[in-house]
Amino acid sequence: MNRAARFASLGCLAGLTMLCGVRPAAAEVTAGQRATAEALFQQAMDLMEQKKFSEACEQFAASQELDPALGTTMYLADCYEQSGKTASAWALFQEAADSARRVQQSDREKIANERAASLKERLSKVELRVSAARRVPGLELRINDAPVPSASWNTAMPVDPGPTRVEARAPGKKPWSVEIKVAEGPSSQVLEIAELANAPQSLSTDTAGVLSEKLAPHDPGATQRTIGYVIGAVGIVGLAVGGYFGYHAMDLNKQSKAQCRADDPNACTSEGAAMREDAKSAATISTISSIGGGALVATGLTLVFTAPSAAASRAGTNLPGHAASPGFGVQLRGVW
Repeated sequence: MNRAARFASLGCLAGLTMLCGVRPAAAEVTAGQRATAEALFQQAMDLMEQKKFSEACEQFAASQELDPALGTTMYLADCYEQSGKTASAWALFQEAADSARRVQQSDREKIANERAASLKERLSKVELRVSAARRVPGLELRINDAPVPSASWNTAMPVDPGPTRVEARAPGKKPWSVEIKVAEGPSSQVLEIAELANAPQSLSTDTAGVLSEKLAPHDPGATQRTIGYVIGAVGIVGLAVGGYFGYHAMDLNKQSKAQCRADDPNACTSEGAAMREDAKSAATISTISSIGGGALVATGLTLVFTAPSAAASRAGTNLPGHAASPGFGVQLRGVW
């Protein structure tokens, strides 16, 4: 289609858009979305007049996403054609023709079909050729980060002209990619998808855990130190209890003096005598708790300080004449 015919089609399209409603919105579209979509649409129209097609296409696409409409689809398709994206334009005009047919808008359907037929003669096509031997399980092909269905492999597909990135991926394989230059249409080229190399095998979680356990340094004194800490903590509690009852015994003894005669400290009232008995009991508990707590603290410290360390254990295994009893863990070291 020549330039004059194309502009004539655009004129018809503009008239049809005004007659049929520029942007029939879906019921779920909010008023705010509709207003934003309309503003984006008008901005895109202004950019088209300034021949800023790339920016205009972005605005049309944003408007269409917010409030899908047949008119916007056709304007976006025209914008793609003006910017050289022939494959995108061809696909959208076909979509617009199908939509127009469903809503019985024959004039729009005719325009969309004519534009699609004109573009079909100028398409750039790329065939992604994949041999049967290279169809590994889970193989995925992408063009400019868009997935290519397997049904389209080994078939010439319409692609927008310009720099194009083709990628191939599959589980357990190294990804493969290549940059190609797609010529303006009508043109056709074939790209052989390379055989994917195996990816390095990573250790499974279970295997890594077993290896880390084997490589982790063994600490033979860990259990002994833990027991020592626990015994020492119990001993500290015992000392605290002994201190409390010791103070309580002194306080009771002091209070009992008020119930006894000054010239005879052992001559006390019944209440004073009871206080003295309680003081003796508290003193006994204090003595027992303090002695026991002290003994436990000393035992705990002994266990902690005498526990073998991992470094000492590794050093000991390197000494000559080393022997060990597997039953009791006794180590004999010497040099002969």
